[in-house]
This record gives sequence, structure tokens and C-alpha cells, in this order.
Amino acid sequence: MRFYSKIILTFVLLLPSLCFAKECTKKSSPISEIRAQGWGFDVKNTRFISSAVAKLDPHDISRLKLKWAFRFDGASKVRSQPAISNDTIYVGSSSGTLYALDRESGCIRWEFDTTWEIRTAISLAKNIDGRDMVFFGDFRANAFALDANNGELIWKKSVDEHMGATITGSPKFHDGTLYVPISSFEVALAGAPIYPCCDFRGAVAALDAKTGKIKWKTHVMDEASRQGSNAIFVSRYGPSGAPIWNSPTIDIKRNVLYVGTGENYSQPTSDSSDAVIAMDLDTGKIKWKRQLTANDAWNMACSLPGIGINCPDKPGKDLDVGASPILATASDGTDILLVGQKSSDTWGLNPDNGEVVWNKKLGRGGALGGIHWGMSVEGEMLFVPNSDYIPEMPGLNPVDPDNKDPKQPSLTALNIKTGNIIWQNNLEAICSNQEECEPALSAASTSIPGAVFAGSLDGHLRAYASKDGSLLWDVDTTREVSTVSGETGHGGSIDADGPVIVDGHVYINSGYGFFGELPGNVLLVYSIDGE
Repeated sequence: MRFYSKIILTFVLLLPSLCFAKECTKKSSPISEIRAQGWGFDVKNTRFISSAVAKLDPHDISRLKLKWAFRFDGASKVRSQPAISNDTIYVGSSSGTLYALDRESGCIRWEFDTTWEIRTAISLAKNIDGRDMVFFGDFRANAFALDANNGELIWKKSVDEHMGATITGSPKFHDGTLYVPISSFEVALAGAPIYPCCDFRGAVAALDAKTGKIKWKTHVMDEASRQGSNAIFVSRYGPSGAPIWNSPTIDIKRNVLYVGTGENYSQPTSDSSDAVIAMDLDTGKIKWKRQLTANDAWNMACSLPGIGINCPDKPGKDLDVGASPILATASDGTDILLVGQKSSDTWGLNPDNGEVVWNKKLGRGGALGGIHWGMSVEGEMLFVPNSDYIPEMPGLNPVDPDNKDPKQPSLTALNIKTGNIIWQNNLEAICSNQEECEPALSAASTSIPGAVFAGSLDGHLRAYASKDGSLLWDVDTTREVSTVSGETGHGGSIDADGPVIVDGHVYINSGYGFFGELPGNVLLVYSIDGE
């Protein structure tokens, strides 16, 4: 499971956000057009934005300048990928506030306050039973539907009763149904010796978008049973884990959805951890599983000095399938499911049965390394951001003595049908003359015709030519900026979500103050007519 989800509840709560940006004089009107929404921008999770939506020619990218910035007061991280309509930006905050911002000025049209952090991408839907809707999930495993025009709560639904359940992956709206992935921070609770580890099970819940009523819910493994006791006689349980912290991928032709899973928290291990799983869209029935790494049992007790009491025997390496699978089609009509893993492996799978078509390892990988949040495609090219981040913090992502692969933060273009490398940028070279530099690509990439955008842990957002990987644009988002509230703010590491590119504007969240990364608190908007 992704490390940033693996922290005990009390450590992730931040002070309430007090946004002093001026309110808009003009409130939202009914949505006339959805420009970009959801994690992958389409049901296949391609993270590709067409020229009709992006309206940004690669030749103009070098002209991008900051237009305005929105500050999330009290925040040290920003990770809710915005959704954009014809006139409004919808974005969540770590304090639990959902903002509707005017696209032109950044002023607040309306806001909705929840109790818990919003870290999912925002999804939009037009005219559901006469209302435009906003969908998202929160840290305590609640799914929400709001009226997109005024922020009124339509429904709120808890999707899992486990005390450690959370929603990290973004809910996916399709054909009247909201498909919600369910993850967990039980992996962190296991660090306490008195905690009876572990019994959470990853799942997907399908909700009626009008009402929030659960249509079906599928767990990816059987219910845990008692497996003896730990060293201080606290009961152990298993199998457990296999959290789902990516946004489901919809295959309309086959009537299935695909998700990736994380590691088991305890033993015995299951065949559903570190796996890709296909479920029937109508019933949730599991059609097939393809496990990519077996016997990966790990929890945060394994990071404690001397190995914590609840660490499984012969612990694994925490090599989740965290990035959403991408359903792509080659020029000859062949469909292929593209998968990224924290081991730094990329995979091409047959969507009919999960059989491996190709496999390519691109770096060292590890619990905080490898392919984290998302890849993107353009035509027959798959763009793969690789992190290989090793923080200088005891117990976190320790160097694996059995892993002889070199650290290799990189951006690589692969052929979707064969996995062959088209080009590769090894980003370690960026740091050759800098004392403090971390070019790791943990955040998801975003593609438009002719270019791919990738944000790094050093806070830089860069654009590369898709044909050969040459650098088109590089901006440092960590710099102090004036925001629409009149106060200053600054970005930091870019992690989790990637940029959204609409109508010649680039929207990017900046700031991720965990695990040695750079804190920040802004949404930045760049355009070729920026200030």
C-alpha cells in the first residue's frame, strides 16, 4: 500500500483551513460542458487530454506563465486533482473543504465543509435526475455527492465499516453508477504492538449515483480468521490487506472494471495482493486475478527498530499495484491493459484473462520507489514516471540488500504493444551540480498531443516532447507567490495527482509535506497569457 496512506489517523489531521480568498459576485450556473474530470480523464484512465480540450500546442508550452494561485491555508500538502467545467474548478483540501472556484479569477463560488481530508480526484456528472453532481471520497471512507451549482449535499454514504477504512483512489463515475475503491490505514495501526493485526480487506463498492445506495460490494479476499498470537499474546488475524488505492478502469466492451491492489498486511498471504483484478460491472463478480508479486506481507511494524511485534515472518517489500491500470488500443485494434507497480515493473496484460503479454523493469523500485500514482498514453506510447525515491529517514524505504538494480528516477516512453523502450530520460543527471535535489517522479503524468507533463519531488513541473523526450518547459513551483487571497503561498513536492490541461491552461497542485518531501499549499494555474 502507498506509504502516504500508511499513517495513523491522528498524524494526518491538520488544522482547519481558513481560506480568505474573496467570494465571487457571480455564483455557479448549470454546467454547460465538462472539460476535464476524474482521475484518468476518461473511463479507460489514459490520462490523455485531447487537443480539443487541452488547446495547447507543444510549440506554445515554453510561453506558459503563472496566471493565478489559490492558497489552502493551514495545509502542508495538496493532492486532490481538480475537475473543470465550462466556468468552474472543483478541488478538495486536506482540511476537508471542497471548493468551487471561478476559472478566470480563482474567487470562491461556493465551498462545502466535511470533517475529513479530501485526497481523491473530483468527478463531475451532468443532469442526473435534473441536477449536475460533484463526486469525491474522504479519509474516513465516506463517498459524497454534491450539487455542482451550489454545493448542497445530495447524499453521503459510508462504504466500509472497518475502523481503518479510507478512500484514497478516486471514485469513477460511469453510466449512472459511482465505483468506489476502498483502501485502509490499518497498515499503520499494526505498528502498535497491542493492535490485533489484521483483518481489513480491500474492496470496490458500486453506488447508485442518484441516491448513494450500494448496488454491490466485492471484497478481494475471504474474511480473516485468527492466526494465533503475537509476542505479547495479542491475537493475530489473516489474510488481510490488498487495499485498493487506485481509480477503477472501465472496459465498456467487456463490461468489466479493473483495479490494482496492494500488499497483504499479515499472513497467510492471498492471491489477490499486488495483483490486477477484473470485476463484472453489473454484479461485482471477480472475472479473473493476475498476481504480479506473491507472498508480499508487510505492515508498518516492519519499519520499527528491531522489527515490530506485528511484522509478519519473512516480510515482503510492499510492492503494490498503485497506479490505475490503463486500457489502451494498438493501431491494429489489439486491446492491452497497461499496469505499473512499485517494483518499477511495467506490464502489458491481456484484458480478456489477465495473461502477461510483456514485462519491463525500469528502475530499482521499492516501498516509496517505482511507479506510484499513474502513467499516461498518447497513441501507441505509454509514458512511465519512475520514482525510486529513498528518503534519508530511518525505517522508511530501507535499501534492500538483495536489490542490485541502480536507483533510476526516470521518464520512459514504451511501445504499448511490445513494452520496448522508445526513449528514456534518466533524471539523476538533473542533480549533478546541485546539493539538494530530488528529481523522483512519484506523481501521475498527463499527456496531450505532442507532449507529456510530469511533476517531481523537487517541486518542478516539466513538459517533454512525446516523440523524443526533449525538454519543452521547466517551472519551479516551490517559489513564493501571491495568491488570490492577497496572501503569499508556495508550493513544494509534486506528488500523487498530476496536472490538468484545459483550454490553454495548466492546473497543478504543489506541496507534499511528508517523508522528507517539500511542504506546500497552492493550486497553481499557468497559461500562455499569464501575468
